[in-house]
Amino acid sequence: MIKLTHAGWLLGFCPFVAATALAHHSVGSSFDLQQTVSIDGTVSKVEWFNPHIWIYIMAETEDGTTAEFQCEGGSPNSLRRRGWSKDSLKPGDHVIVEGLKARNDPLSCYTQAVRLADGTRLFSGNASELE
Repeated sequence: MIKLTHAGWLLGFCPFVAATALAHHSVGSSFDLQQTVSIDGTVSKVEWFNPHIWIYIMAETEDGTTAEFQCEGGSPNSLRRRGWSKDSLKPGDHVIVEGLKARNDPLSCYTQAVRLADGTRLFSGNASELE
């Protein structure tokens, strides 16, 4: 029978810890912390899943065409603590998303806040706390 020492357990566990740490990225790796965007449009879909929610918005692009923008948000748990719920945004809602521009995708951003049609402002947290 093989007997593992504490060092053996530690060496066996290290690859899992390293893989988890590398899998989670910082906001700054995908989004420009110095370049903000404002997307005024209509919610087409909301994906409320871990590790981050995604808000999809039909809005006008710089060239005047309409396209679907995708905006990454915080984790469902952090958003709930800031007053969000699964019902905060629904398809058809008019919103203005304020966020950080993606480094490699002109139709993507990291959500810092969402302004609803009634003027309510929902904060996403995380990236906005970097300012």
